[in-house]
Amino acid sequence: MKHRVQNSFGRWLKFALLIGAGIAVVGGGCATSRMRGADSMNTNGGRTPKSVAFGKQLIRYQYEPGELTRLCDESMELTAERLDAIAALKPAERGFENTVLAFENAIADLNDEMGPLTFMAYVSTDEKIHAEGAACEEKFGPFLVDVVTRKDLYDAMKEMTPRNDAERRLFTETMQEFEKNGLKLPDEKLEQVKKLKQDLSVLETQFSTNLNNDTTSVEFMPGELDGVSPDFLGRLKKADGGRLVVTTKSADYTHVMENAKSPDTRRDLMFAYYNKQADKNTALLEQAIALRHRIAELMGYPTWADYRLSDRMAKNSKAVLEFLNGLKSKLALRNKADLNQLLKFKKEIVPGATQVDAWDVNYLAYQLKKRDYALDQEKVKEYFPADDVVAGVFDIYSKLLGVSFREVKDADPWSPGVKLYEIADAQGGAVIAYFYTDFFPRKGKYGHFAAFSLVLGRAKVDGYSRPVSAVVGNFSPPTEGKPSLLKHDEVETFFHEFGHIMHQTLTRAPYSSLSGTSVARDFVEAPSQMFEGWAWSPEMLKNLSGHYQDAKKKLPDSMIKKMIDAKDFNRGYHYTRQLMLGLLDATYHTSGPSVDTTKVHDDLYRELVGLEPLGGGHFQAGFGHLMGGYDAGYYGYLWSEVFAEDTFTRFEKEGLLNAKVGIAYRRSILEQGKMVDPQVLLREFLGREPNSDAFFRKLGIKK
Repeated sequence: MKHRVQNSFGRWLKFALLIGAGIAVVGGGCATSRMRGADSMNTNGGRTPKSVAFGKQLIRYQYEPGELTRLCDESMELTAERLDAIAALKPAERGFENTVLAFENAIADLNDEMGPLTFMAYVSTDEKIHAEGAACEEKFGPFLVDVVTRKDLYDAMKEMTPRNDAERRLFTETMQEFEKNGLKLPDEKLEQVKKLKQDLSVLETQFSTNLNNDTTSVEFMPGELDGVSPDFLGRLKKADGGRLVVTTKSADYTHVMENAKSPDTRRDLMFAYYNKQADKNTALLEQAIALRHRIAELMGYPTWADYRLSDRMAKNSKAVLEFLNGLKSKLALRNKADLNQLLKFKKEIVPGATQVDAWDVNYLAYQLKKRDYALDQEKVKEYFPADDVVAGVFDIYSKLLGVSFREVKDADPWSPGVKLYEIADAQGGAVIAYFYTDFFPRKGKYGHFAAFSLVLGRAKVDGYSRPVSAVVGNFSPPTEGKPSLLKHDEVETFFHEFGHIMHQTLTRAPYSSLSGTSVARDFVEAPSQMFEGWAWSPEMLKNLSGHYQDAKKKLPDSMIKKMIDAKDFNRGYHYTRQLMLGLLDATYHTSGPSVDTTKVHDDLYRELVGLEPLGGGHFQAGFGHLMGGYDAGYYGYLWSEVFAEDTFTRFEKEGLLNAKVGIAYRRSILEQGKMVDPQVLLREFLGREPNSDAFFRKLGIKK
């Protein structure tokens, strides 16, 4: 998932599928186009954002210098006034509507205003606006910490009586959020937690901003890039002396690491990739780990992991470590066999080789797959023009989920090539949501793939607020004479990210803080992971494909068979690496306040992956999950995959385009948000208790 979502009270949470590194991010936030003075009051006391304030722009992206900063400050100031009014109510004046619901509406309105402002830090083409968006996000985090540590607000709401099941869910979740931020602590400890959390929020934003603004690149002579495709070479910028500039963005990094014959080239690029913002971000991460441990202690938890997991499916670090460690022995033999296979291949092309190096893995695996399965992704790409793939994925999702997608032609987006789509319900044709697509790299743009939730759905007196999301990615751009062409793993990634978009936009949860992907962190990836299954169906691949020179020429059956035959290739290594990342995160957050993050990474890499780590590398400095909402939560990718594989079994059995099953999935899973616990949602859709059988079957290992 590189994808961003949002939990209660709008705390920005960042995910994504870090394509080039074999890691992951998803993304979100909340925003609309409301301008100061362009709002009205609804009967619940909230400001109703006017999404028509900028014509067909659903979010605003053009600002005068200083204007974004002013709007950011004004939004927080006005929200503080609204919250002060709630806290000032006398006990006799308080009711559920003017306390709990008023609080929910105030924070929802704030998110609708702040979302587009902070989103500019990820997509704006104007450096000044980009910087103002980042500064706004840095202020927004501490402000939200201040909100959920206000005892006067908590006291004003804690005695309220919900009037129905939906309000009971909102009340429970709202009170738990306050209490998890220290509202049951003595005043002195509460102030300490508040200060530490505000400091932590600043560190996290600085870490992310450093990565967003990073422009690291490496220059190579053409001969040093022997093996990469002519199309790739043709689009690289040129430096002095005929050198070619390779960035550390995912599209460049992945292509070179899989295709460059020179191990020195691969090592040098990996070194640059693993040292992006290394000095700054390593220090920020280690400071954050120390702050997190201190917060956990003040809250009465033994570790930050236990504190973070208390309201998730796993509940505590013991369950997570048992889950992850339980996979170690099961994956060890498969991983060893995969690495032995790579070493055997390396000896064939490098006589006398005695080991596989970290910078060899992607190259050897990619080249070996080409040889043994006669599967050349450069040839596969020719059948997946990006525009056709996107249209095909839209068609699959629309048939499955009972919706239609229509491009809004005069949307006037923030950058050329960005498109806006409306989502309409198939029954009746009513427009229910919107999403943007921003697919190609550019300077200053977020560097991986993410699904950003820009406006969260919620019920209002005048109807349901239409969610707005954006899928932000970095497909290989078009080259002279060729459109953008996607490798199969990029097709799979788009299925994944668009699954997040559907989860965000098809929500019908009544409250912003509980809608869309605002679900338990170790469940949020399950819907998007499940949709990856469609990228492996021969029928779906046929429908999606069409040669860029002749759309009537579909992906050949022989090539599809090779792709599916090769699916299991190197899977032991892949899942072992995911296991290593989960244990890396868990170790960081169960080891006390002082952690040498580089040593922990290198030790785990040696132990689990079985290779020597890159000397001088600082992988963790670019591991955005650790400072973007996945701290003590990276295990969730493997954990949620258990449920993704289980839910996919129903589609396998009843039909991948079975609209009846698709609608059931939409109603049971996608629409519910956090109004119902994940276990209940899964049980409703599956008609039984969920289990891990399909997950272990996929890995080819016994339970």
